[in-house]
Amino acid sequence: MVRFLSVLALLLAAVLSIACDSGLEPTRSGFRGRITFVGEKPADTDQVIVVAATRFPPTQIDEIFLGEPLPLDRETVDYTVYSPITDYAAIGVVWKQQNQPWDVTNIIGIYLPTSNGFVPGRVSIADRQTMVDSVDIQAHYSKVKRAVDSSVSGRLRASGQWPSDSESLLIFASTELIPSGLLDLQFGAPIPAPFDSIDYRLTIQPGTYRLFGVLLIRIGQPLDVSAIRGFYSRTAGSPFPSSVVVPTDTSRITGIDIAFDPSKAPFTASH
Repeated sequence: MVRFLSVLALLLAAVLSIACDSGLEPTRSGFRGRITFVGEKPADTDQVIVVAATRFPPTQIDEIFLGEPLPLDRETVDYTVYSPITDYAAIGVVWKQQNQPWDVTNIIGIYLPTSNGFVPGRVSIADRQTMVDSVDIQAHYSKVKRAVDSSVSGRLRASGQWPSDSESLLIFASTELIPSGLLDLQFGAPIPAPFDSIDYRLTIQPGTYRLFGVLLIRIGQPLDVSAIRGFYSRTAGSPFPSSVVVPTDTSRITGIDIAFDPSKAPFTASH
């Protein structure tokens, strides 16, 4: 019995030693900054959190790291997110509606350290002691997306050579003819590339979308306006996009087909 207890004590000491050396100590790495809320908070706001993604746009749940819910009773909030050692391609603020599940695409603010509204700021956590400061974000309540039953659907047709580094295609909609940044866009889920043609359906907020098109995601390249590969136009061959109107939150708009050339630059794809 004494020998058994001695062996047990040695095993316990070894386990505790390994735990102390390898990861049970408090996490000190992460990032912090200030969230500035713009506009009036919707009455059906449930929670708002900071979300970090190891790739942008994310395609899998394990590419996303969630912070704690932010206080909702003030216009500015200083926050800290403790996170593992990794590189984040984008950090944003996500809004949650009451009685609805979390949707990490419901982004109302993105960390944008430069004037380019299409390029999220990268944040690198180098080691256990790295705390990146000044990850400041403006969160716009006007960008919230409520649960709706409205949608736009159609068919995507690709003609031409897909670049060898093509990863996926994103359907996007903008109420502005010339969007100023990512927050002006509503996105669908990434569609794996390449393909010849494919049907799509995009759940979308009511509104008039002056630009409805597709963005090509390429491996290792940032997402910006140069990624646009085509847009919806009612007139074949027209160099001008046509508006897509979604009148209500139950409207089902069909027949919004987009023909594009994956190899061509913005607004030069044939339609």
